[in-house]
Amino acid sequence: MVIIKNLIIYSLFFSFCLPQGRMNALGIGHYNQFQGLNNAADGFMELTPSFQKEVSIGNPSTWHNLDYTYLSLSYSGDYSFISQSSIANGYSSLSNAIWIVPIKSKYALGLSLKPYADQKIKLLDENSLSFVGYDTTHSYVRSFERSGGILSLNVGGTIMINEIIQLGYWHSALFGSTRQSESLSFGGSSMIQTARMRYNGIISNLYLSMPFSNKFKLFSKYTFTYKPLQAIIEKKHPFDDVNDNGYHDFVSPYFDFPFPDSVSSAPEIKYQNIHSPDGVSLGLNTSLNGRDFLSIELANNIDNFDVSKNGNIIYPIDNRVKSTRLIRLLFSHYPSDISARIIDKLSLKTGLCYYEHNLINNESDIIEIGFSLSIGYKFKPVGNQIDISYYLANREYSDMNEKELVQQIQLGIGLADIWFVKRRQK
Repeated sequence: MVIIKNLIIYSLFFSFCLPQGRMNALGIGHYNQFQGLNNAADGFMELTPSFQKEVSIGNPSTWHNLDYTYLSLSYSGDYSFISQSSIANGYSSLSNAIWIVPIKSKYALGLSLKPYADQKIKLLDENSLSFVGYDTTHSYVRSFERSGGILSLNVGGTIMINEIIQLGYWHSALFGSTRQSESLSFGGSSMIQTARMRYNGIISNLYLSMPFSNKFKLFSKYTFTYKPLQAIIEKKHPFDDVNDNGYHDFVSPYFDFPFPDSVSSAPEIKYQNIHSPDGVSLGLNTSLNGRDFLSIELANNIDNFDVSKNGNIIYPIDNRVKSTRLIRLLFSHYPSDISARIIDKLSLKTGLCYYEHNLINNESDIIEIGFSLSIGYKFKPVGNQIDISYYLANREYSDMNEKELVQQIQLGIGLADIWFVKRRQK
């Protein structure tokens, strides 16, 4: 039993294929903030206005420009394909839900819920090992599975200092859980060890919006960690999966060995700092005419995690993203406020982005170059809007000579209403 347990724990991570894409297995998983679309209304932009002429859903310092209270929902479908190994992966989920309440055109409050990192992965050993014993060839195959992720519950607001300076803030509470299993299949039977991880942490973002000149407006964001993300891990005792269903059965007719009540529970292990982001972002927005705008965003983000915690208990692959640099460029065409023609109620956004993810091992990096196209339709006088956004990117892994095709489509709806208006007395 001890030998098998050690094989599972210490020799599982040598050469694997990754059906869910390599980004999901690096560090705490695939960061939604740095890949693909933030939400259907903003596309992949975060700082500069992209929902309306003066409003970005992702930038609280612009919310006071809203005329109405907004509820915005986005649903995402993701697809990736690694051509070298013919591995494809697809999944869908709610990508963003946000509620914003402007107050007296000077303040605003907001609440949102969105995914922060995805960790759904399945690792399979590419090289099954075999040996001869008792005149018979025996072989074993190793595998690793993890599902779950981290969510972000965000509370934010706007404070308009004057006509020049507007401040915004996001306080993000990170939480979530994942379940994982490590398996060693030998002679038609599998030895499995499962574990559950719970996460919690707090990240804060401060925003600034201000005119740079008559035509340009400057936006900035500073990210810092209030409470580093920690993981609490509960590892279960390994068991012999008799019927090969992946569960620890102890009810007739299946009795997996050992019985759960015959072994002591493993103590919980706490890792204090597995993710601690720090970064600065800048954005510049200019009006080409009354309805057309051009925006650019630059960002540099560093993860100040504890390097000593880089074990395979937390990270399936012994590598992770240390820093990310990005450039985003967007052209936006907004609907007319007075025209009744259907074509004048449409918005169009298209742009390019470049991401450079630096890894901690071998000075390697991941380069992602992407393109986005978004179309929106504005309806009703309050400005309700339906958006559909598409993202296409090529992701290159320098240390593995792999290319990954990434596609994402989001459908979003924004509903507006009038709040905090004093009703006329009858």
